[in-house]
Amino acid sequence: MRLRQICLVAEDLEKSLETLAALLDSPVIFRDPGVAHFGLANGLIMTGGDFVEVVSPLPGVDDTAAGRHLARCGDSFYMAIFQCADAAPLINHIKDNGGRGVFEIDADGVRATHFHPRDFGGAIVSVDSMGRADWQSPRAYWQWAEWPAENAPTPDTNTAIGALAGLRVSAAVPSDVQNVWAGFLQRPKNGDALAFDGAEIAFHKGEVARPEISDIYFHAGRDSANTVLARAERIGLPLENGGVRFGGVVWHFGGAR
Repeated sequence: MRLRQICLVAEDLEKSLETLAALLDSPVIFRDPGVAHFGLANGLIMTGGDFVEVVSPLPGVDDTAAGRHLARCGDSFYMAIFQCADAAPLINHIKDNGGRGVFEIDADGVRATHFHPRDFGGAIVSVDSMGRADWQSPRAYWQWAEWPAENAPTPDTNTAIGALAGLRVSAAVPSDVQNVWAGFLQRPKNGDALAFDGAEIAFHKGEVARPEISDIYFHAGRDSANTVLARAERIGLPLENGGVRFGGVVWHFGGAR
């Protein structure tokens, strides 16, 4: 199982995407009209074959889940999407153990379920499979970005920023949240973390009212961490704990946590 996509919610979609594209030195490659079903607009950026998404409520659309999250937390982390060979058994396992699906799709080989953020703690978590055997490849097909496009040249995944390396969950009692994630996702514990293919989710103590994703980690890409930090300073983003604060979280480049 791999961490394939992360999603943040922002008040100003275009400004957030512009800033992220500059920070990650990668363009917005896709906007999904299908998220209008949730009362949202979005944009996706590809880094190392993985995806960073930003969503915002559509003007005039009230009472969306993302809008309620935004009102409560401001610009912040919203969803983590995991990809595996066959999502169905794990989706059933999570449901059998109390996880509540808030959105599901099972069509044309694509299977995905979004689970309620209160069930996991920290974010909406989605378990997805694309019905293809190449799910571990950096160039594996990803429906939510329609990538790679059919009959298009082989995409270059040697991007300025590498693939997703993990997340940090901050919680008042991190071991409790780790146990929930480990049980639902059936992943082995490694100290304060859970191991995934090419990534890990770490659980740390934080002075927070409820669990939240506080940090995002990326593997090294073409650019060194120092190059990325210098770029962040040029576009006016604050540095914090060796990373860059943006969108309510700290972004780290180079894999270490």
